[in-house]
Parts: sequence; structure tokens; C-alpha cells
Amino acid sequence: MTKPKQLRLDDLDEDATIGNVRSFFKKRGKHQISRFDKLVDRCGSSTDDLKSAVWSDMPKASNSDNSAEVKIIRQIDSRSELNVFISIFQHMDKIYKGIFIGYYVDNEFHDMLWTDICSILGYERTRANEIMNRAMLQFAIRYDFHEGFTIESFLVTNETKVSVSRSLDTLGMA
Repeated sequence: MTKPKQLRLDDLDEDATIGNVRSFFKKRGKHQISRFDKLVDRCGSSTDDLKSAVWSDMPKASNSDNSAEVKIIRQIDSRSELNVFISIFQHMDKIYKGIFIGYYVDNEFHDMLWTDICSILGYERTRANEIMNRAMLQFAIRYDFHEGFTIESFLVTNETKVSVSRSLDTLGMA
């Protein structure tokens, strides 16, 4: 896992980066589960826990055989990654945090049309789209500062036009 050389923000393909973040948080499939939801489940947690300021990295008591160790290690790794997400969410600009977390994390607007959500938030659709896109870019840029996680980066540069994000399949979460 090597990070690319220093990323210049002018080289950022904003549309592709926004697409990577949207894809990670988008609920899909028959059971409407996003890759973010799978990460939260992997931690033995729930999105309700995101509202709590207290987090513990200690795993639950378990057997000491190899399969249990592997599960505990995966849980600890997943929780560490989730803690990065939480830190990013907590430090997002207020205007971005409300729309991004409300839509993707808290699922406050379950099964609502985007135009209805915009009305509830008091924005016109184009302004809400702009705020959401900026929130996704802010998330991707801030996530990029952390190394060693399953998802190396959400960022896509204009030079490569190839996403460097990887799915959580490597954690057996597909």
C-alpha cells in the first residue's frame, strides 16, 4: 500500500472523487445496505453509536483460538477505520455535516425524494446538490490523510482517471 506522491488539489478529478464517496455510502441491493453500513456492522456497532461521544477500541470477550483471534483483529481494524470516519464527521463544516450525515449516515430521509429533502432542509435543489458535492469532496480529502486502511483513497486525479478506492471485499464484507 503505497500512497501516490504528493497529491496536488488542482489535479483532483472532483466528479470521480464525488462518485467514489457516493458509491461507498449509497445503499444498494435487495436489503439496502451500503459499504459504510457493512463497515459499521463489522465493528459490532450501529449508526446509533455515532451519536455518542464515547468510543472504545476494546473488543468484546471471546475465545482465544485462532478463528476468534482473526475475528477480533478484524473487528479492531474495522473499528479503527470507523473511528477515522467518526473523526471526519465530527470535524466537517457544519453546513456539510448536516446534509451529509443526515442523508448517508443517520438515514433521516429514508425513502424520500431528493427534491422533498431539499425542501425540508430549506435549500433549492441546485444549492443542496452543491452542498452535498462539497461535503463529499471534503470527506474524501480528509480521509486521504489516513494511511493503512482498507480504502486507500476516495480521491481520483485528472492524470490517472482511475479510482484508487477499493471495496470492502478484502475484509470479507461483500
